[in-house]
Amino acid sequence: MQKFLRSPRFWLILILGATLVGLAEAVQLYAGDANRGRPIAWSRAVSAVMPSWYVVILLFPGVAWLASRFNFEPGRRVRSLAVHMAGSIAFGVLSLGLASWLSDYVLYENFPLGYWDNFKRLVTVYFISLELAYYWAMVGVTYAVDFRQKYREREREAAALALERSRLEGSLARANLEALRMQLNPHFLFNTLNAVSVLAMKGERQAVVRMLARLSDLLRMSFETSDPVVPLAEELALLEPYLEIEQVRFKDRLQVVRRIEPDALDAEVPTLLLQPLVENAVRHGIAQRPGPGQVEIRARKDADRLEITVRDTGPGFQSNGGLGSSREGVGLANTRARLEQLYGADAVLETGNVPEGGALVRVVVPFRIHQGETAFLAREDSRSA
Repeated sequence: MQKFLRSPRFWLILILGATLVGLAEAVQLYAGDANRGRPIAWSRAVSAVMPSWYVVILLFPGVAWLASRFNFEPGRRVRSLAVHMAGSIAFGVLSLGLASWLSDYVLYENFPLGYWDNFKRLVTVYFISLELAYYWAMVGVTYAVDFRQKYREREREAAALALERSRLEGSLARANLEALRMQLNPHFLFNTLNAVSVLAMKGERQAVVRMLARLSDLLRMSFETSDPVVPLAEELALLEPYLEIEQVRFKDRLQVVRRIEPDALDAEVPTLLLQPLVENAVRHGIAQRPGPGQVEIRARKDADRLEITVRDTGPGFQSNGGLGSSREGVGLANTRARLEQLYGADAVLETGNVPEGGALVRVVVPFRIHQGETAFLAREDSRSA
C-alpha cells in the first residue's frame, strides 16, 4: 500500500473520485432542499458536503498505515480488532470535527448553531451510519491493494524462478549433451589409432600418413563444432574425414552410397549423429565379412519428420535385431541417450535386419530448419517451463 500512497496517479484518482461523489451529494442536497421549499444557494450545497470527502482523503494515509500495521493474520486478530475499533472511533470524531469546522464555520458565515452543538448533532446522525462505514471501507481497500501487490510480487517471483530454472535446466541439458558428445571422441579415436597401428605394422606408410591427416581433420572439425545441433549438410561434411579413414583401411571392400534428398540438407540434427551409426555399420557389418560391402546413408523429409537410415550389407543384428543386441555398444547407446535428451518422446531410434541381408538403423526426429544454438536453448526453456 505504501507504494500506492507515493503515487501521484493514485492520489489523483482519489481526489477525482471524492470530487465526483461530493458533487453528486451536493446535487442531491440542493434539489432536496428546493423540493421542501427551503432552497439554498448552490455554493452552500457544495461547501456543506465537499469538505467531508476531502477530509476522508486527508485521513486515508493514517487508516492505511493502521490497516497495514495491524492486519488480521492468525494470532493477531484480537489485538488488531481492538486497535481498529479504537481507530474507527478516532477517525469518526476527527473526520466529523474537521468537516464540521470547515463547512459550517469557515466556508459558511453566520451558522445558526454553535460548534459543539453542531458537532454533537453530526455525531448523532452520521457517526455510526457513515463514519464507521468509511473507516472499514478504507481498511478493506487497503487490504485489497496489499493483497494485489503481494499477489503480483509472488507472480513476478514465480516467473523469475521459473525462468532461472529453465535456464539452469537448459544449461544442464547442454552440459549433458556435450558430455555425451565428448564420449564419442575417445571411442572413435581409440578405434582409429588401433587401425593406424595395424597399417603401420604392415608397412603401409602412405596409408598411415593419409589416415593421420584425415584423423586430424576430423578431430579439428568435431572440436570446433560446439552447437548441440547442426544442419544435416554440416553433419555430412563432418562425416567425410571418417569415411576417408575407413576407405583407406578397407580399400575396395568399402562402398559408401549417399541418398540425401535436397530438402533435408538444412534440417537440424544432433552433432555427430551419423559418425557412430556409420562406424557401427562398418565395424560390425563390413569388417565382419570378407569381400566388398556397402554402407548406404539415406535422409529424407517426411511431412514434419526427418528420417535418416544407415544400412550395411554385413551379417546383421543378433538377438533377432532387437534392442540390446551385441551391436548396440557405446555408439548406439550414446546416440539413443542424446536423442532422448534433445527430443524426448518425439525421437525414434530403431535397429533391425533387412530381408536382403544386413543391418538397418533408423532415426526419426522432428523436422526443423536449423537456426543455431539460440533456437536450441529457447526450445529447452520452453520445455522446462
